[in-house]
Amino acid sequence: MQFSSAGNGAITQLLGEEAQKLLKELRFLIVGLGGLGSFVATELVYLGAQKLILVDNDRVSRSNLNRQILYGIHDVGKSKVLVASRRLKEINPFISVETFDTKLTKMNANYLVDKADVVIDCSDNFETKRLLNRVCFNKRKMLISGAVGSWEGWVASFPFYKDEDVSCLECLFPGDLETLKEITEPAGQTLVTTVGAVATFQVNEVIKLISGQGENLEGKTLIIDTKTNQCAVVKLTKNPQCPVCSSSPSE
Repeated sequence: MQFSSAGNGAITQLLGEEAQKLLKELRFLIVGLGGLGSFVATELVYLGAQKLILVDNDRVSRSNLNRQILYGIHDVGKSKVLVASRRLKEINPFISVETFDTKLTKMNANYLVDKADVVIDCSDNFETKRLLNRVCFNKRKMLISGAVGSWEGWVASFPFYKDEDVSCLECLFPGDLETLKEITEPAGQTLVTTVGAVATFQVNEVIKLISGQGENLEGKTLIIDTKTNQCAVVKLTKNPQCPVCSSSPSE
């Protein structure tokens, strides 16, 4: 399906001209082009986003094909970011896509976050999430984080660009890295329906924060259970001893 300017006009009616303009002008950094990242990138392009920065060092495998919608059987063994860029440009050939076939690390995180206006965390490990949280806080960038496993997932947004004192991801998940890996990183297979649902909530956060419409997740976390058809919004309390957001920003 090709990008439709008529459909784009309908989106403008729903979100307003200013929000549609921002979707076109803002630079969206998507870290992780697996299940969540595939859906997030695709939905953003359909909404009218035109400047994407994709980061992932993984290669497409057969086990990805049941939930990572940008890839097909002929892409097995290829770079995810390069395949994703090509597929996204098939939707809208006018978009700009920067690809970084690399893992997000302490060496490149500052550079990559500096390039973006909005950071969307679609990574599958807490080490990357923790690093993104710290860098985005220090640089006052909007961060929308999510994770998924089996039937469940969560989404939280951190508008660090605001002047007020906002909580961060480490307020939500305090503790040592090994413990956090056990409780937050997905184990086993995940349903494509769950991935799609969580990714859509992530993209909806982008829309709400830039349009000023609806109720966003600032200071809250959305827990999604697709097996029981239940969603719960949990208030996030700022940790006064948080090593990230309760101390002076440092690189």
